[in-house]
Amino acid sequence: MKAFILGLTGAIAIAGTALGMGTTDDGCLVCHRLKGLSIVNKENKVEDCSISDALFAHSVHRNVGCTECHTDIEEYPHRPGSGKVNCATQCHVIDPSTKKPFSHKKVYETWKKSVHGKNYQKAPDIYPYCTYCHTNRLLIDVNKFEALKMSFDRCSICHQNKEWVKDRLSHVASREPIPIIKNGFTHQFIKTRRDGWEIVELCASCHEDKKKMEKALDIEGIHNKFEREHVLTAVESYKVTMHAKMLYLDRNDTRAADCLDCHTNKDGNFHDIFHKNDPRSSINPKNIELTCGRSTECHPLAPKYHMKNFATTKWVHMHPIPDSLGQKIVKIVEEFMFWLTTSTLLFAVTIVGLDLLKNLRRKH
Repeated sequence: MKAFILGLTGAIAIAGTALGMGTTDDGCLVCHRLKGLSIVNKENKVEDCSISDALFAHSVHRNVGCTECHTDIEEYPHRPGSGKVNCATQCHVIDPSTKKPFSHKKVYETWKKSVHGKNYQKAPDIYPYCTYCHTNRLLIDVNKFEALKMSFDRCSICHQNKEWVKDRLSHVASREPIPIIKNGFTHQFIKTRRDGWEIVELCASCHEDKKKMEKALDIEGIHNKFEREHVLTAVESYKVTMHAKMLYLDRNDTRAADCLDCHTNKDGNFHDIFHKNDPRSSINPKNIELTCGRSTECHPLAPKYHMKNFATTKWVHMHPIPDSLGQKIVKIVEEFMFWLTTSTLLFAVTIVGLDLLKNLRRKH
């Protein structure tokens, strides 16, 4: 009887604490809100398991229960390592556009068929899962931005539930640049999502890891020397192109193509990345023209005039070809131009410095 009363009291306390925090009712934050909560994983590395309840309450997933994503947790306290996330499950949250429980299943199924997902079960330490690229980002506070406040006031005229309006508006605003208005004019834009160069850096975090990519190539069964070199130098060869240089100089330049602009289909969901020999691939010879001409900011004439010779991947990635005279010439010219520019600037700075020194000496 005492054990029953104690258990009942504990359950009420857990539920009450979770409800009091305005989050989910599964009680996970009772432990995970504690700062410094950590475990030692199989690799003898310390992993931080603490969660800020304040940040979680203002995140995209704030209305989703922990166990709705961490579906393999069925006991309290749970076993270490049993918190694997399943992004294909249905949430209790209702999608307002379909009136059905929300799910990422469609995107998840696309990922499973892609180059990133089809061999994930064979080597989960090599291929990226959803949580490698996606984070539980914070929502935008509508009250902090004049432009959003104006939209909120306008929407509230018809939609009486202001909390619902604020929730939807903050969610949409988290995906688009927010204008900063001063004196009635747009002064600048606040970035709310990854820019093009950050996407490149995210992709490079795996594709620049030679050991990881070599293991992936072995799993894929790609043993051709040139094809392997093509993959292993993908980031390096992209960074010497005009696309990369435009993007590096101006991260908000939408005319410059990042990885997703070329390696996903125009009408896809940004997860449909396939091998170039796959007819579904955006860089397949049958689709490359459409990919390069996907918008007026890219190369709109490519599909119109069937410019297949122009729209080939060898122009997007300057891949080094073993013993290629052309590539050797390109590298020599690049080195020459680099040192020519550097020496010219140093010479100019030296002349200015000497002239300044001469003027100073005359005054004294």
